[in-house]
This record gives sequence, structure tokens and C-alpha cells, in this order.
Amino acid sequence: MKLSKLAQLRAAVEDWTRLHNVDATLIEVKPSGIGSNIHVLVVARRGFENWPRHERRNDLFNYLHQHANPDNDLVLTLVLTMTEEEYEKYERVEIGPDMAAV
Repeated sequence: MKLSKLAQLRAAVEDWTRLHNVDATLIEVKPSGIGSNIHVLVVARRGFENWPRHERRNDLFNYLHQHANPDNDLVLTLVLTMTEEEYEKYERVEIGPDMAAV
């Protein structure tokens, strides 16, 4: 996978946050490790409070496909948009012994 394509995708995520007045504290765009699959994570201090999770996720997904991946070279397998509070709860989830083998 070309690093320039990842950089272009990250720049599109940053543009999306500016367009929607989202104060992002964390943006991750990284390969999943399988082929051209990509994971995108946006954590925001402000901007997601009154925006339902599925709507903001779909909006970002569609924006990325239109502006950074129109030829579908990359597969966006995971697109997460979280408030800082949601992210803190997500980080605290521990993998139990029955989940370690999954």
C-alpha cells in the first residue's frame, strides 16, 4: 500500500473535521494488516455531542469515498467516530480469557 494514499486519506479526514467544526483530539488512519484494508478513528473533544453516532460515521465514510478513495483502491473496513468520553469507555474494555483466542 502506498504511503501517499494513506496521507491523502488522512488529509481528507482532517478536512472533514474542519468542515463540520469537529475539534479532533485523535485521528488515526492505518492499515489493518490485511491487503488494502484501512481503519479510521476520529476522537473529538467537541463536535459530536448532538450528532448521532451512525450519522457521523456514515457522513465520514461517504466523504472519504468521494474525496480520497473514488476509485475504491482502499477498503475502509472500520470507520469509528467517538467523543472523548466514548473513547475512554472503549479503552477501558478488557479482553477476557474467552476473547483472547478470537
